[in-house]
Amino acid sequence: MTSWYNTFGRNRLLKILSLLLAVALWFAVSGEERTEVTLNMALEMVNMHHNLMVTSEVPPAIQVRVVGPRSIVNSLSQSRLSETLDLTGYKGGRHTFYLSPQSFNLPRGVQILRIQPNPITLTLAATMTQTLTIKPILVNKPPEGYEVVSAKTKPSKVLVTGPYPELAELNFLPTVPIDVSNMKEHTIIGTSLDFKNLHLSVKESSPILADIEVAPKTITRTFSRVPVLTEPPVRRVWPSKVTLVIKGPWPVVRDLKPDALKPQVNIQNLKPGRHHVDISVQLPEGVSLVRSRPTKVTVTIAKKS
Repeated sequence: MTSWYNTFGRNRLLKILSLLLAVALWFAVSGEERTEVTLNMALEMVNMHHNLMVTSEVPPAIQVRVVGPRSIVNSLSQSRLSETLDLTGYKGGRHTFYLSPQSFNLPRGVQILRIQPNPITLTLAATMTQTLTIKPILVNKPPEGYEVVSAKTKPSKVLVTGPYPELAELNFLPTVPIDVSNMKEHTIIGTSLDFKNLHLSVKESSPILADIEVAPKTITRTFSRVPVLTEPPVRRVWPSKVTLVIKGPWPVVRDLKPDALKPQVNIQNLKPGRHHVDISVQLPEGVSLVRSRPTKVTVTIAKKS
């Protein structure tokens, strides 16, 4: 008896008390009602080479079905649990990781029944950094009579990092679609890049502005049989009516009325007789005369009596 007692060495009473408490706890736990739950564990990847990145879909969490004493299992359910994948030494390519019950650090008495997903497959790819032009993507059309003259972004380029197989094939990066259906003038709006399903990241993030120039379309309109005016009136103008072809911004040219054109001939300083005179037309700002048919008219100026 004495030799058994002496095996505890110093602090014998404290060690014996700890042993008794452990045994009591074991009996309490082993005799406790058991329950079964699913634990969600965050997946954390560590020690990945700085020139590699994951390009495959990564499960946001691992579901581990466990059974064990109710008090321990309930405590686990309320804890933030995680599982770590050590990527030390892994190179680019497709890798499969099999998870076993021994992979998880759970309290004694808790048994793992199922692990999902399992195995976990990751694709690692070498990364590169590249400067790409930003291309604004426009959808729909401006209102009737208007058109997009130009579209660009500020900044016009961006430095991005991503897997080599993806970046090597890219010539530009698109923006998210920009709706121009209500634009009638020069517009600058904030936008963002559309990475779609690419695994890219911007090295130096900054606001991106889309600079879109929308202006009225230039249209051509023909006005027939427009009366020719003279000041002062003359004896005869032939032909007395002409055809005018006008060009200018859609809203202005569309609303022009024939009687607003007033083609005229300048007869000042002309002597009595017959003259061939050029036609002139006063037009709104931005509107020009493409041609007049005819370009000249014949005027007959009577002699003063």
